[in-house]
Amino acid sequence: MPDINMPKLSDTMEEGTIVEWKKKSGDEVKTGEVLAEVESDKATFDLEADADGVLQILVDQGVPAKIGAPIARIGEAGAEPPPQPKAKPKEPETSAPVAEERAPAQKSPPPSPSGAAPPSGSAGHLPTRGEELSTKDGRQDGREIKASPLARRLAEEMGVDLASLKGSGPEGRIVKEDVIAAGGSRPKSDRRRPMPTTERAAGPDVEVVEPTRMQATIARRMAESKSTVPEFQVTVEARVDLAVSLRQQLKDSVAGAEKVTMTDFLVRACALALRKFPEVNSSWVDGKFQRKRAVNIGLAVAPSQGMGLLVPVVHDADIKDLIQISIESRQVIERARSGRPGEGDLSGATFSISNLGMYGVDEFTAIINPPEAAILAVGAIKDVPVVEDGRIVPGKVMRMTLSVDHRVFYGATAAQFMAEVKRLIENPVTLLVSGS
Repeated sequence: MPDINMPKLSDTMEEGTIVEWKKKSGDEVKTGEVLAEVESDKATFDLEADADGVLQILVDQGVPAKIGAPIARIGEAGAEPPPQPKAKPKEPETSAPVAEERAPAQKSPPPSPSGAAPPSGSAGHLPTRGEELSTKDGRQDGREIKASPLARRLAEEMGVDLASLKGSGPEGRIVKEDVIAAGGSRPKSDRRRPMPTTERAAGPDVEVVEPTRMQATIARRMAESKSTVPEFQVTVEARVDLAVSLRQQLKDSVAGAEKVTMTDFLVRACALALRKFPEVNSSWVDGKFQRKRAVNIGLAVAPSQGMGLLVPVVHDADIKDLIQISIESRQVIERARSGRPGEGDLSGATFSISNLGMYGVDEFTAIINPPEAAILAVGAIKDVPVVEDGRIVPGKVMRMTLSVDHRVFYGATAAQFMAEVKRLIENPVTLLVSGS
């Protein structure tokens, strides 16, 4: 009976949580069928069956599991279904500790002058367990609301009333897409703030909000980088008139190049430069240099929902042409932002690029993402006066800043690497030639 283990989706992933099981113990499953929705520190992804057979669930929804730990098994088809694992019953939520012993029954209070009974929860009336459950477990006004755990969480964060939605999932179940569609159509002023998960701090108007797993991981890794990596920066300014012109020509005349971006040009340029300067494509691990044979470029992007950071990876970028890089980068970014990254989409980067030019940022420095030794920060393309053959003419320039782990390589290598990236960007036809 083969085990299904918690997969490792990214370099930083240490554990994952089952958001929702799509199948139940005893169900017959086929290879490739989606078994569960799993949340990691960077994304939510589908877990698929890798064999035919009968499913046995070992880890319940909402329970974290370490990487490599068995979370389910698939037995032979036709075999007797394995027993369903027993989940611990949920304790009813109360605003005060529950006494160990049942309090003696109290007599009903006398009716109010109007003859109406006191409201539930008021003095003299203890709500029954049935009354408690009527407001929990997805029930409102006696009607059960079928919704996935992820949809419930999103609804709470976005201020969407689940009772007002019509589910598009199986048997009318409300899924994530239903909540996003409803939340996206609401005016911003009508959305609630995310509910703080801890009490309001003492003092002025301060709201304490628990970070998501992704935000907590980013905070930990960035603090680790700044405290352990001795870094320095090198900045260059490149003329990109020809690159802008070539990009437009490609979009107008080459099939598949309609969505080529300046970031795609930079990925190609950096990949070729990394091949020429392998010291930059290295890491410092346990007091030794690790030279990476593959050139894998990570692209720092914002997720489609909420705050955070994703770094989808274009693998083997040095052996792919500009059009291939454009198509693949768009695909891995879309998969990561949709919460459905493929295997390897978020892992294995040897060098990263962070481009904030589209936000109007002129220049910035980016924090190195260990174990990588460098990251390139790219600013906006600006129209400025430049001197050309002794004349002042209009030109397009772009500033790029390389953050470097000084343990891995030094100033001269950083300067030479940036000079090569600048040369390639300023002469973009070289990016179209194999072996540039």
